[in-house]
Amino acid sequence: MKTAYSEYGDRRNPAILFLHGIRLGRDIWARHARSLVDRYHVVAADLPGHGALANVRFAPSSVRELLDRITGEVCTAPPLVVGYSLGGYVSMNYAVAHPDRTRALLLAGCTLDFVGWKHWPYEAGARFITALPAPLRERFLQLTLHATLPRPWAEIVEEIPFDPQVLNDTKLISRGARFSETIAAYRKPVLIANGELDLVFRMDERRFLNRLPQARLRVLKRVDHTAPLVRAEEFTAIVREFADRVFTATSRPA
Repeated sequence: MKTAYSEYGDRRNPAILFLHGIRLGRDIWARHARSLVDRYHVVAADLPGHGALANVRFAPSSVRELLDRITGEVCTAPPLVVGYSLGGYVSMNYAVAHPDRTRALLLAGCTLDFVGWKHWPYEAGARFITALPAPLRERFLQLTLHATLPRPWAEIVEEIPFDPQVLNDTKLISRGARFSETIAAYRKPVLIANGELDLVFRMDERRFLNRLPQARLRVLKRVDHTAPLVRAEEFTAIVREFADRVFTATSRPA
């Protein structure tokens, strides 16, 4: 597998691993990472189907191979994993399957169980986009980016290679998935950080919190699903505060 991650800071410091959402890539985390390198070793990865791994099929096996490599070889100790949207769902599955590979989880924009009718809008959207002829699909995705993100962010994302097949692959994986039940087995620290106006992905927020008695919630006011990007400084401050607490607490002698 190609080198699909960027590193910032000293490997001797505690590690934070950032995982992006669908149609994004590791480059969206550069600003966040540079603000954290004074105390942390930051790793930002491309998920399969994105960026350097645009030609790698998004599948449980390819995701696991990527995360095994990063948590086992790049990070010198289990990292705090910051998962945004698709990256959050990936984080939950991996952390529960391999609890010794993570120190804690920060989950953003992923407190939704894809059950019943809640899966239909995503499935319909994925089917529509992937059915479009390539030039029309590219134009549609470009217009969507500029409609949802400020221009500087949209321009960053436009430069990130992306395989639209990811839409179908994630549709099949997420159908009927109850992530609130999956993550209930996780016993380490969890912080949920959602945009106040991210109404769809906050739909099952209370269910996640009820399943995770150790979890805490932070809500970024007056912002939607794009909160980790358009509120980059505020989101980074939340990551830092959580990381400081997690690594200070776990470094104390028993």
